[in-house]
Amino acid sequence: MRWLIVEDALRDRKGHWLEWVTTFERGFRELGDEVTVLADAEVEPDIRQALRADPVLPRSIWHRLGDGSGALTRYGRVFAHNWQTWRVMNRYLKRHPEFEAIFVPTVSVHHLVAWTRLIKGPLRKSKTRVLLFFVHGPLCKSLVGERISSDGSPSARLMIWLLKWIEPEVRAGKVMLGVETEAMKQGFEAVSGVPFVCFPQPVNLTAKTGEASRSTQTEIRMACYGAARAEKGSDVLQQAILLHRRRFPTSHTRFAVQWIEDFTFNGVSASKSPELLGDPQVEYLTNYFRNGEYANQLGKTNVMLLPYRFCSYGLRGSRVVIEAVINGIPVIATRGTTLATLAQNFGAGLTCEDGNPESLAASIREMELRFNELSEAAESRKAAAASYFSTVKFRELFLHPVGRLPAVVHADRLEAAECDRS
Repeated sequence: MRWLIVEDALRDRKGHWLEWVTTFERGFRELGDEVTVLADAEVEPDIRQALRADPVLPRSIWHRLGDGSGALTRYGRVFAHNWQTWRVMNRYLKRHPEFEAIFVPTVSVHHLVAWTRLIKGPLRKSKTRVLLFFVHGPLCKSLVGERISSDGSPSARLMIWLLKWIEPEVRAGKVMLGVETEAMKQGFEAVSGVPFVCFPQPVNLTAKTGEASRSTQTEIRMACYGAARAEKGSDVLQQAILLHRRRFPTSHTRFAVQWIEDFTFNGVSASKSPELLGDPQVEYLTNYFRNGEYANQLGKTNVMLLPYRFCSYGLRGSRVVIEAVINGIPVIATRGTTLATLAQNFGAGLTCEDGNPESLAASIREMELRFNELSEAAESRKAAAASYFSTVKFRELFLHPVGRLPAVVHADRLEAAECDRS
């Protein structure tokens, strides 16, 4: 099979896009497929070389989101980026019509107008199948009752209209709409009435065992990797570690937190704690990982600390929790998030309350006391997790969807859910 992977967020090492695309590129090739990757025109040279990427796509929209621009600029970007994407891809597909499958790993409203036009236009008579994958969505999930609704924004209304426009192609199998969590699938289907498919997010990363054995009880390494951000609860994590270190100063648990840049949440600036900076049991990692570094870090990690906020991860998934379960690492995750659900279904761990340092500190202490039990449980389930979260499983589901596409219930038949849009 000849795949075309189109990802304008593939530019540098920020976020998980490099690992995300690399997993697919290598995985599909190992299965005997041909793969072409299109990337941001400003992609870093080593990334371009490693993936043999063609740097033709417009400047990454993902790297500009959340930059504090006004509403007019933000909405202007939606149409500008769609126009740029359509123009580039229309030209590219005319020159290269040979692909059997086109995969767009992270679709937003900034891309969907362009891809809808491409599906209705130059791709209409081709045999090429298109997989549009959504890792985010303009959706709200209520913590009470877990009801899901549109967030009511203009972007949401535009996205829903576009999804309805390509519904005939979706039901005909020409187009697949993919998501990585059941919650996201239910949400998109509820607001649009168009069927989605829940795919496993492939993760092939295998931790390289470091000097610290995971079976040791004298020293437990708990870590949170990836740039510190408000949505990941990095401020909550830091406060919880501070509470734990003050209450249990003789504890042998070591903490590793990747904190590259400071951030602001609800008007309050979050920066590295001076007290923890001077604590020999706490390590701040202040750079992005280079090739191979992340696997080495995982090899030294006993517990993953994932206090991600419910408002951001009640629906969307996270690659990092999959990396934990396939490597047999227990986790602490926020109750109600997709991370906690995935850990419960495929691994082992504990939960904490959303945005609550006291609750997280209590879970850290419980993890210390129950580490051997939870570590053994996570280890026993990692083979099954690795089998499910694989390129083989992903490709199989793309080629052979399970059952017929169902009729779905539209949101106007459901009770609207209240959502805190702060």
